[in-house]
Amino acid sequence: MRVSGLVAGLAGAALLGLAGASPALAQDVDRIDRITGTTTPGGSFRPPEGVKVVSPGALVFASFDSNFDGRITREEITTGAQRAFKAADRNGDGAITGFEQADWAASMGDGAGVLANAMTFDIDLDRTVTLVEFTSGLQRMADQIADETGVLKFIDLVQPLNRASMDPPGSADNGFGLGTVRGRGTPPRDRGG
Repeated sequence: MRVSGLVAGLAGAALLGLAGASPALAQDVDRIDRITGTTTPGGSFRPPEGVKVVSPGALVFASFDSNFDGRITREEITTGAQRAFKAADRNGDGAITGFEQADWAASMGDGAGVLANAMTFDIDLDRTVTLVEFTSGLQRMADQIADETGVLKFIDLVQPLNRASMDPPGSADNGFGLGTVRGRGTPPRDRGG
C-alpha cells in the first residue's frame, strides 16, 4: 500500500511539475510562431505571408479537382458542375428552384454568398436554373479568377487575411470573399412612371 501511495504521489508531483512548466513551454513556442520573416537562399529578406483564408464558395471549385493536381481545368469544372447540379436538384426534375439553390449553397457553407444568389445562375430569369445555366455560372465565376490559360489554381482560391482592407459591416458581399469575383450586377429597378 505504501509503495503504491508513494508512486501515486510521485506521479502527481510530476504532473504538477509539468503543468507548472507548460506556460514556459507555451511561451517558447509562441516566440517561435512569431518569426517576423524569413531569409531567402539568396540572402534577401522576405516578409511573412500571414494567415490565408478560403471562402466556402471557393471550396466548391476545389472539390472539382478530379486528378488532385491543385489545378482545376474547364473540363473539370464542367464535370464537377454536373455533380453539384445533381446534388442541388433535390427533387431530380432537372431544374433548380431558388429554394433548392439556397439549400445547396447553405450546405456548401455559402448560404449568404454568391452561390446562394439567384442572379448568379438564372440567366433567363425564369426562376429555375438548368444544368446549362448552372455550368455557365460556375464557368463565369472561374473565368474571373483563373489564369490566362483558363486554369484555376488552388492558390487562386485563397487570399491573405488583411483586416485593414476588409469591407465594413453591412457592405455588399463581393462573391467568394476573395475580392475579385464580380456578380452579374443588380436587377433593374422600377423607376416609376
